[in-house]
Amino acid sequence: MSPTRVYESMKYPQWIRLRQNLDTKRVIDPAATVITQLNTLEGTVKIGKGARIAITVGSRFIANLPLITKVVVDFVKAKGAYPFLVPAMGSHGGATKKGQVNVLQELGFTEESIGAPIYSSMDVVTLGDVENIPVYFDRIASGADGIIIINRVKAHQAFRGDIQSGLNKMMAVGLGKEKGADAIHGSGRTDILGPIGDFIISAVPILFGVAILENSYDETRDVAVLPPEQFKEYDKSWSCKSRELLPRIPFRSLDLVIVDEMGKDISGSGMDTNVIGFTRRMTPTGQQAVPLAVFDLTKKTDGNAMGIGLADFTTRRLAEKINYHSTYTNVIATGVYSAGRIPLTLKSEKAVIDTVLGKLEQPGDARIVRIKNTLHLEEFYATERLLGEAEKNQRLQVERTRYDTSFSNRGELMIFPSVGK
Repeated sequence: MSPTRVYESMKYPQWIRLRQNLDTKRVIDPAATVITQLNTLEGTVKIGKGARIAITVGSRFIANLPLITKVVVDFVKAKGAYPFLVPAMGSHGGATKKGQVNVLQELGFTEESIGAPIYSSMDVVTLGDVENIPVYFDRIASGADGIIIINRVKAHQAFRGDIQSGLNKMMAVGLGKEKGADAIHGSGRTDILGPIGDFIISAVPILFGVAILENSYDETRDVAVLPPEQFKEYDKSWSCKSRELLPRIPFRSLDLVIVDEMGKDISGSGMDTNVIGFTRRMTPTGQQAVPLAVFDLTKKTDGNAMGIGLADFTTRRLAEKINYHSTYTNVIATGVYSAGRIPLTLKSEKAVIDTVLGKLEQPGDARIVRIKNTLHLEEFYATERLLGEAEKNQRLQVERTRYDTSFSNRGELMIFPSVGK
């Protein structure tokens, strides 16, 4: 028997649809931009004929990443060398070599499409230690004649030092595989990526890196081909810039945030806390957490529900899709065990909404925001009670149409235009 009450005469709120005016600057031709910058490396980067060159690929969907990677592959081939791809994603993909290959295939990386083989292994070598933290490194990549690091630079949810997601994290955590991810996350150090990155550069033949910065619409805003000595500089400056560009939920005093879907292809924590705007239970902030409901997993996350513990409510539909081995492997690697806790699980989306609204004196005036996921916030829904605040926000455009709350026979939330409005 469901513990939720049945509400026969619930007064549901009406909705408005909002569009955010976000940063739109982008690189028109990413391939040409990378080729031009690669050509400036002539004479500074030595790639010998017949050399085996490892090129990293992570687990995130990044705009133009397959295209940029293929440009680098072709550049290496033109030198008479042999490029190959190495999954650099820590414990993602279920911490198995096959699982990590599957992740790359879902992102569009195959030997046929990229023109280079994929060599996947969870085996690592120990390069040494930095401040008592062991430094692990992908065994296959460590045996290459040269290594090229490709990654997006972006503000991270857990690492709060000057260096967050970027080239250094790809070397330290991505190529560290499961052991490296465990060691770094388990250390509790959020400022260690730079020192470990410097150590790795001194220990293995890192040739150069390709840093990618995205705009607010997750398009390629800028790309830079960099020598190793510039990795920290760009990781720091572009991490700050990415935080400025991040779309956010532009309201704070809310009764509920609804996220339609979460997954590892959306964010490392399933839902990007930078975007949501509150850190919830990952780190104590003294802020009162806004109740959050997540309704489903993305198909590409393949059952990995890392970050589900950020939510207060979820649906039975989502819970039945969870791959616990993949989820728990990822959670244990981060050391943030609360990220794997299962929230209050109710029969349907309607049951979740009824439960929250049933606690309010005026359900029809509820302050709710509904987003597709934390990767796409250019358009989203908000209840009409937020209209006044939305109209005062210069970054928001408000549609004239009003929408009614409705539900399918399975209790799925459906928002339809109001008749005559």
